[in-house]
Amino acid sequence: MTHPLVRQPGLIPLWLWNGTEPGVTSAFQPIVDLRTGEVIGYEVLSRGQGSLESPHELFTHARVSGYTWELERACWTSALRCISKLPEDQRRAPFFFNVSPDVLSDPRFGDGSTLALLERHGLGPRHLVLEITEKAVIEDGALLQRLTRECAAQGFGLALDDFGAGHSGLVTLVHCVPRFIKLDQALVRDIHLHAYRQHLVKSLVDFSSSVDAILIAEGVETWEEMTVLLRLGIRHAQGYLLARPTPSPMRPAEAFESRRREAMRALLLRERADDTTVGGLVIRRATVDVSATVDTVNDVFRDAPQADHVVVLEGSRPRALVTRRNLASWVPGSATHAPSLIIEDQVAVTALVGLAMARPPDAVYDPVVVTDAQGQFLGTVTMKQLLLRATELAERPAAK
Repeated sequence: MTHPLVRQPGLIPLWLWNGTEPGVTSAFQPIVDLRTGEVIGYEVLSRGQGSLESPHELFTHARVSGYTWELERACWTSALRCISKLPEDQRRAPFFFNVSPDVLSDPRFGDGSTLALLERHGLGPRHLVLEITEKAVIEDGALLQRLTRECAAQGFGLALDDFGAGHSGLVTLVHCVPRFIKLDQALVRDIHLHAYRQHLVKSLVDFSSSVDAILIAEGVETWEEMTVLLRLGIRHAQGYLLARPTPSPMRPAEAFESRRREAMRALLLRERADDTTVGGLVIRRATVDVSATVDTVNDVFRDAPQADHVVVLEGSRPRALVTRRNLASWVPGSATHAPSLIIEDQVAVTALVGLAMARPPDAVYDPVVVTDAQGQFLGTVTMKQLLLRATELAERPAAK
């Protein structure tokens, strides 16, 4: 493909670089797991100066001027400097970086300079997810497949951005095989008013589940949109409703978190009169404080041979789930081993089965952590308990 990256030699303008200082600033917007309220990553957004503050104006001006590569490097440098100063647990986010096809296919991207830039800031490919936009795809499918495989082999995560906005998204999806698929905001906007759009999103939810990809709704701005997306099975989202971009990574405000819990409660409460809630299955398990060490948890397992897992609490709120098999990889005080599923005690058993089985393969049999409506830890439910109770409920009508 052609590259609008080559320009005549000359001084780089101040709107791009001022000596070693990039002429752009970075902002971070959280991507949230709507079922748990946890942040699974941050999209990195770039802002220019003056009339080029808008990302669209900034990148258009760079492309026309022949400075696409220099702008990408300025954006990466600005963002990596911010990320490198974060506490260690926040640096694991990961961070989603938009990468244009022009830059991805430029030889300079794969010549080692990108990895060197990351290394200079104490980071590696595992910290980043490369978002490839559908709005400007690489027309050569074989080239795209080779480039994305190389990126994945280096350790980068892959995401298909703006899915549904272009004409070749399915082709790009096949060649890219992304871990994340981000729905374009055009599909999300006012989705509660468009039945056809809802059917389309529902089919994409089913597809992403079948290929073990994470589907993310972008541009969520209203609770009407959020409610419908939840009902359709969307689990992850970002947008102004959740949080606006900020100069450093931030969690959504408590006001959003409170309404999110209400929305999830309304969605998951019992739907049938003969259904039962999870609260009746909860068993209080062994717990340790968030300040506990590996030796402390080892002592718990030694003193209670029947215990399969320990819940780590911060105050009365669950922060981690440590099992006998993953104790060796647990890092005390960090965000590692966060529970794969936290639900309230009033969730219906039949609803929970679907949630539990939708988890990633390596977490599908983990115990489910249960809290009250205020997020206070009550206990856990094992998958054996859950499946046995669901079977009883399924057989009840046949017994009558």
